[in-house]
Amino acid sequence: MGWYDWFANIYDSSLEELYRDARSASASALDLGGAARVLDLPTGTGQSLDSLVGGLPDAGRVLGADLSSGMLAKARKRVAKHGWAERVTLLEADVHSIEVAPVDRLHVFLGLTAFPRYEEAFEHLWTLLEPGGRAVVVDVYAEKPGLQGKMVNLVAGADITRRAWEPLERLCEGFSRTELPANAKYGGALWLATGTKPA
Repeated sequence: MGWYDWFANIYDSSLEELYRDARSASASALDLGGAARVLDLPTGTGQSLDSLVGGLPDAGRVLGADLSSGMLAKARKRVAKHGWAERVTLLEADVHSIEVAPVDRLHVFLGLTAFPRYEEAFEHLWTLLEPGGRAVVVDVYAEKPGLQGKMVNLVAGADITRRAWEPLERLCEGFSRTELPANAKYGGALWLATGTKPA
């Protein structure tokens, strides 16, 4: 994760404003009012934590996981700055092997286009979600990326030609996918997908 460890130094200044509204929309889509435990992955520098923690009931907790120690170092500073130590636990873990107690919300923001073996990765995350739990996935899609899309792929180590909502669609009930407001800097269409794990 050497590249992402370095990228962590400029990640917030480069991308926090660009995705702020989308992160707020994804937290709203999670329906956090009745949530107890949220898994946020990849948590990166913790940019989603503001919306996630703010939307949870007092007893709710967020588990943020990422494979990059550099990203997690920035996330820890964010947690300390906001006094979230009792609400947020950060974990360095691989998406393919992470093991945590069951969660009732799964939040995957800009991960499935970058994870290796993304379908297997999502299937493993799905096993960590309790029956009846809700998942939200946000990512970018371009069937034929232009120059900006190719730059996004290069910088993020991603493949935005993946139809990365399909693993959720295949496994869940009540699937829905919508496109979020466009921005050329995304390199493609930014979409939000939701679904519930069958009871």
